[in-house]
Amino acid sequence: MLRPFSLSTVLTAVFVLQTIFAVGLLGFLSFYLGNWAIALLSIGAIGSSVVVGLAVVNRVLQPLTQLRHAIQATAQGNWQTPLPVESMDELGQLAWAFNAMAAKLQDSFTELEHLNREMQRSERRWRQFLDGIPLGIAVYNREGTMVFASQQARVLLCLEDMPSVPSLSLEATCIAYRSSTGQRYPTQDLPITQALQGQPGWADDIELRPGNQPIPIEMATTPIFDQAGRVEYAIAAFQDITTRKQAQALLADYNQTLERQVADRTAALRQAEATQRIILEAIPDLLVRFSGEGICLDVMNAGAVNLIAQPSEQIGKPLSETLPADMAAERMHYIQLALQTGQPQVYEYRFYVDGSWHYEEARVVPSGPNQVLAIVRDITERKQAEAEIARQRQFLQNVIDSIPSIIVVKDREDRVQMANRASAALHGITPTDMVGKFDTDFNPNVSIFEASQQRRIHQQVIDTQKPYQGEQEIIDRAGARRWYQVVISPFQDASGIVNGVITNCIDITDRKGMETALKGANEKLERLATLDGLTHIPNRRRFDQYLSQEWQRMVREQQPLSLIMFDVDYFKPYNDSLGHQQGDEALIAIAAAATRAVKRAADLLARYGGEEFAVVLPNTRRTGAEIVAKALQKEIADLQLAHPQSPISDYLTISIGIASVVPTAEQSPEDLIAAADAALYQAKRRGRDRYWIRLI
Repeated sequence: MLRPFSLSTVLTAVFVLQTIFAVGLLGFLSFYLGNWAIALLSIGAIGSSVVVGLAVVNRVLQPLTQLRHAIQATAQGNWQTPLPVESMDELGQLAWAFNAMAAKLQDSFTELEHLNREMQRSERRWRQFLDGIPLGIAVYNREGTMVFASQQARVLLCLEDMPSVPSLSLEATCIAYRSSTGQRYPTQDLPITQALQGQPGWADDIELRPGNQPIPIEMATTPIFDQAGRVEYAIAAFQDITTRKQAQALLADYNQTLERQVADRTAALRQAEATQRIILEAIPDLLVRFSGEGICLDVMNAGAVNLIAQPSEQIGKPLSETLPADMAAERMHYIQLALQTGQPQVYEYRFYVDGSWHYEEARVVPSGPNQVLAIVRDITERKQAEAEIARQRQFLQNVIDSIPSIIVVKDREDRVQMANRASAALHGITPTDMVGKFDTDFNPNVSIFEASQQRRIHQQVIDTQKPYQGEQEIIDRAGARRWYQVVISPFQDASGIVNGVITNCIDITDRKGMETALKGANEKLERLATLDGLTHIPNRRRFDQYLSQEWQRMVREQQPLSLIMFDVDYFKPYNDSLGHQQGDEALIAIAAAATRAVKRAADLLARYGGEEFAVVLPNTRRTGAEIVAKALQKEIADLQLAHPQSPISDYLTISIGIASVVPTAEQSPEDLIAAADAALYQAKRRGRDRYWIRLI
């Protein structure tokens, strides 16, 4: 079979044959007629014809060569190779139509790339949401295979080295034990198994053992059904409840019956979908030329757009005969608008055909005197993709709305970008009312200082890209204040740039109340453990603690330490004659008087035992201790407590022993106590109602 000749070859061959024929005819005439003047004129005419013929061939072949090069460049992805339109003849219209089609192809691919990025950004965002929540979220399909696990879930299930879609079985991923017995938790009794069977599940007697450390877990599960009513996925939300278990045990030790509500029991719903197909594959490949009166002049279609009528049924006919009335009226409106303004007109429409709705986009552009070119493309898949993105966004909103803790996403300027129902309920509004606003816009009770402090924390998280955790007191729109456990994490966009923060707040008001009560009880026990019940001054236990503490400090600083020990002279005869009630009142009065004599905050007065008292004097030499001893004698003498059985005075008196030392590492506090006790013995031995000093 012979290969077809190119157009340039055919034109050249025709031109050469015509030239040979003309030359032959001229030679024949010249030879037989013998008129050489006519021959010379004919040669000139033939030369002119050659030049004109070559120009005509070049004029025909040049646009076709340019069109071929432009098509090759477009096929290689170069959209910047337009064909020059020098006139609106057939070649000019063909070049103009090619340029318009290339521009639409570029717009289509640009929009396709944009929608693809939006799909990836949407998927990354809801994954970041679930990873930012301080709960373990795991999703299993109907076969019991894990298809997603959040960051916290992978930590608790010992799957840190696995991806977020581990694709492991339920038995391999959920190795649990009963917290009451320590035995393996039967797989068929797990809440996630109940969810796979179509029933919601919950349990708080589960124990996980990451790193061989038992962690009590609370788990809530929910089944997700497909359109046929079959279980498609099961979602498990679980959290570490170690703190709650410890609080319950501690309250039981103190025999308290405080109740605790679980504020963060969460049932999170998630349906994992992997949408990786390209949304817009339709290319605007339908070109239709119309006159200003709506008459179809030409139709060019590559087959990618469904035609309501075949080209042969449209050419030469008005729109009203080939399109439905409403579509014809709308297209005629934009044709007239394009001709009036000289600007391209773009609109979208839909029509029902073959049992389904189809969507198209039409771009109407002026293409000549009283003519327009309509470039039509099928955007059905783009519309479906937009609907899918909207559905995913709504799914994400539904997921975070189902979480009882407060979740708020803010941008770099601290404006709310997204919020769940729990955060909006705190202020008595809807999540939509919060978007685009500052906290002070919808909650007038937030002070300027509180708002600035919150912005400072948010900026710190953005700058360091490290989460912030803490406890904060938050005021709502009604003025009520509650305590929350706050976790603020950096929020990244699809390109990995931190453009805001995501805040999760869990109500811990009840826990704070229990902590306050527990702290008060501990402080009361501490006071009772270190105070004397009769005199309400420090007791022997507190004396031993303080003396040991100050002894170590004086050893480090090499400063003097003095100790005074005194007791009431002849106190037993006083009790025997006046009674123990009167004796207790006398001890209370002596303790109060001694408190007045011991003035420095660093000095400690304590009841050592019975009628014996002690005073610890840090940074005090013998002379200073002697001054305090004289003050003790004076204060107690001023009481003038009558003592009918004392052989040395008509009133109660005291004997005092003083010891001073600059402590060393080789000595001990017992050495100082023994010296003060020996000095007290000497004071009694030498007649009582006096003090005696002993140096170590």
